[in-house]
Amino acid sequence: RDIGGYQTSDLRSLRWRQIIRSENLSRLTVSDFQKLEEIGIKTVIDLSTVREHQKAPPVWQGDNPPQFHHFPVGDAQNDWFKAQRRMFRANRFTQEQALEHMKEGYRMIAEEGSPSYQKLMDVVLDQSNWPLLIHCNAGKDRAGIAVTLIMEALGVDRETIMQEYLLTNEISRVEDKAVFLAKESKGSRGSKGLARGPSASAWLPIVGVHPEMLESFYASVEEQYGSMDDFLTELGVDQQARNALGASLTAEPRDLAMVE
Repeated sequence: RDIGGYQTSDLRSLRWRQIIRSENLSRLTVSDFQKLEEIGIKTVIDLSTVREHQKAPPVWQGDNPPQFHHFPVGDAQNDWFKAQRRMFRANRFTQEQALEHMKEGYRMIAEEGSPSYQKLMDVVLDQSNWPLLIHCNAGKDRAGIAVTLIMEALGVDRETIMQEYLLTNEISRVEDKAVFLAKESKGSRGSKGLARGPSASAWLPIVGVHPEMLESFYASVEEQYGSMDDFLTELGVDQQARNALGASLTAEPRDLAMVE
């Protein structure tokens, strides 16, 4: 989805058709690729793990393939991904357990993701790479954090950032996905034998997003770096870079309406 139109603290608006976020490209339709070609995507940034990338390598269905970058956030062999595989194999978890697991995942992103997010911001800060598309596997967590960092750098307030983040639950049919997974897991054999499987509500934090997940990321950043501003500086996005990004990626609402 396009992150254009959101307002910054100085009442400017993010330009449309410049930063797009998505799930894994292998899940996009021909129609989706046609829209991306119309936008003129120049750059694709993939934040999935090496294992995810190898399992579903990005393939561009169009006449004008963009430049691809793979900046993995997390590793399939780290403690969090191992815990997730154990949880799925056991086929027994509650909504509370799933939410706590995902909150831990966002703390992992804050702890391990800075090298890849620094590379991502290097690409984002170069206007010649626009329009660009950012994706991970599901398109909601690692890509969601990438969009959060961009919006933070541009001075969008936290409430608006949270609104954009939670939009995933509305447009990605997360309730339908949760019901489907609950049916699939019901009666399947877990690591401890035949299990009833997690309920649909238990799957919701896995397939959707929750405010506490993003809040866990913010808390971890503040614990490790002191503030989001300091974290952005660590990523190579100091005040000068933020000013330059804002000057090119935002516009006065009146000018934005005239252009778009």
